[in-house]
Amino acid sequence: MTDLRFVTVNKSDPKFRNYLMGTVQPNLRPVPAKSLNVGRSDELVTFEMKSISEIQKPSLLVRVSEILKVKSYILILFPLSFVLEKNIAANKFYDPLSLTFAVISLLFIYGGLNMRNDVADHISGFDRVNTAVRLKPINAGWITAAQLSRLSWLAIGLGVLLALPVLLLQFETWKIVAVSSPLIVAGQFLQKNSYKEKWFGELVLFFLMGIGVAAGFQLAMGAGIDAQIIAFGLFWGSVVVFLMHVNNFSHLMTSTQAGIKNSITKLGFDRSKIFLAIWWSACLFLWTWFHFTFATGIWKWLGSACLLVATIPFFMLLFQTRSPIGSDSVYFRVWAYRMFAFLVFLFYIELVWN
Repeated sequence: MTDLRFVTVNKSDPKFRNYLMGTVQPNLRPVPAKSLNVGRSDELVTFEMKSISEIQKPSLLVRVSEILKVKSYILILFPLSFVLEKNIAANKFYDPLSLTFAVISLLFIYGGLNMRNDVADHISGFDRVNTAVRLKPINAGWITAAQLSRLSWLAIGLGVLLALPVLLLQFETWKIVAVSSPLIVAGQFLQKNSYKEKWFGELVLFFLMGIGVAAGFQLAMGAGIDAQIIAFGLFWGSVVVFLMHVNNFSHLMTSTQAGIKNSITKLGFDRSKIFLAIWWSACLFLWTWFHFTFATGIWKWLGSACLLVATIPFFMLLFQTRSPIGSDSVYFRVWAYRMFAFLVFLFYIELVWN
């Protein structure tokens, strides 16, 4: 039987970052077991030193899926579906080659940013103190933070290279690149874990995943930017940020204890419930406004009516959540994801109908 060793390292230790990055010993992998005083100068992390051979790993397909967060790709692929349907119906799909490069480029960049986000969450302590929603490759020991960081740079680099033909084929895409690039740099690299900890990061996420993605796809196909794509981007960006707030709400207690700062931890438990209700109501308003402005026929009101009916028990569940401790907030998160899936299903049926 293998004798496992536990090592506790203080943040002041010169090898502290090496332990976090997994580079302290080539034949051993430091797996975080316990973290105290996260983000403070006296942070302590206890690592379980495991040999690579004793780490249990699922299939390669499962590992790749979790590393890339494949399930989250719906956040960029659904806007692509909308843009395609909208412009094909209007006979404005002018450049399939440019769009193909744009889609592949974004898939690489999005995957790279997902990996960088996991590295940032690991270093900052977010993933080390909060209950995992999904399998965490670094914490599970499948891959080190250093290896994941290198993979993220490779994916981002390939994505940038693949974006160059888009800029040449459709010069107007520079409009999105000029705005998005500084925001990505500011949101991902200038501040620790900023998408989850800083209000500016929330704003960056809102723009990038909403107007940035939708308008970028439309410019790549040569169709320009119009009011409908801006309206869709405002709606979709709001929904994506709502999902992030729900995730932070489910981690409220552990995040607060660890000193992690975001909109939810600043508001506290009771006010966060009101905040989430207001945010979802704003998403419903944007959905309704979008459909009454741009949809036709039965879809002007049918989707809104279905979402409104589903929102009633959803809000009841939210306000019946009694404490940030235990399973209540996690159960609400599950239902929030189901509401998101229901929203996407309604929109997809509308696209197919059209």
